Amino acid sequence: MKTLDVSYEAMGARTARFDDYAEAEREGARADAVRALWGGQLVALMGARSTRGRFADPRVPSPARACTGYAAWDAGRGSLPYRNPDAMENILCLAGTLRVRFGPDLAHEIRLGRFDMLSIPADVLHEVSCHGAEGAKALMLLNGAPDCAYPAIFPGPLPAAIEARELAALNARVEPGRGREADPDTMAQRVTRFATLVPYKRALNARSAIPAEATEWLTASSVFPLLVPDGHLGRSQDAPLKGGPGLYVAIAECVPDDGPLPHAHFDTQESFFVLDGEWDITWGFEDEYRLPVRACDLVGVPTGAMRAFRNTGKETARLFVIIQGQERMSDTVVYSPKVGEEVKRRFGPEVVEAFRKVNITFDAERA
Repeated sequence: MKTLDVSYEAMGARTARFDDYAEAEREGARADAVRALWGGQLVALMGARSTRGRFADPRVPSPARACTGYAAWDAGRGSLPYRNPDAMENILCLAGTLRVRFGPDLAHEIRLGRFDMLSIPADVLHEVSCHGAEGAKALMLLNGAPDCAYPAIFPGPLPAAIEARELAALNARVEPGRGREADPDTMAQRVTRFATLVPYKRALNARSAIPAEATEWLTASSVFPLLVPDGHLGRSQDAPLKGGPGLYVAIAECVPDDGPLPHAHFDTQESFFVLDGEWDITWGFEDEYRLPVRACDLVGVPTGAMRAFRNTGKETARLFVIIQGQERMSDTVVYSPKVGEEVKRRFGPEVVEAFRKVNITFDAERA
């Protein structure tokens, strides 16, 4: 399979640096409207150029079925109650503690600690707030249809100072009704707790007889799938959460000086959001390009490009991996034939065949 060449300049244009966006959009009518509605700061990070709503005008392009934004709250601040009528909202806590109240009467709540994630179904009324004295940060991923406009519906009333033009730009509006019922036990099952995640190398070993050490040699030290599309088959099918088409997310964890071998995705875009530590994102058939990244930086690697990443720090660190595609995505991962020969030598030809059955192949070709 032919890979894609990507210049250093092109990859730089697909990168959002925390130092650049963290202070963005803090002043002006839009920022005032966001603070009035969501209680803090929202920054559009990644999405299709046609994305509408609160994450319009994203810094990094991606396929149309999902968009990603950064959120930050000061201590004690939080959103008004709202619902997403036609999109699932996945909230990953980056720092601090988040309290999410939900249901028509907001009678139930879930608290999220660092790197915990909650997946909220469409049309569930909820509010998100910082629960603690240090402030809180989150990554928000909305998942809807390709033409989803990502509206936010508030039961009202809204602060009178919000300008109508800004409400329209955020695709926010007031409507009667308080959304669908949300069973608290079902919602509790839509939380992933970082402390209890299981790496997929164990599942592959149990299901496909692929040695855990073979998976670890090819990939990161540990990859923890969080959410995959309902009905997804492949190496991450045992993820604890099932979502809509076109979005798969995971946490990759590496010890110092570790990372996957260069590989390409051929029907999806893979993006890396740095959770902690110091990393190099590398790409090119010979891994010849290098981009150093730090906490809360985001890099969107285009479909077909060979890529890898490496923990360059002194402690175990983590990336949030966002894989996006269209209605049905096989998420085939392709390594070079040379890597396939080494897998055969180390682990046997039957392991090469077992990898093929979970959409990991060894036939990448130079562009």
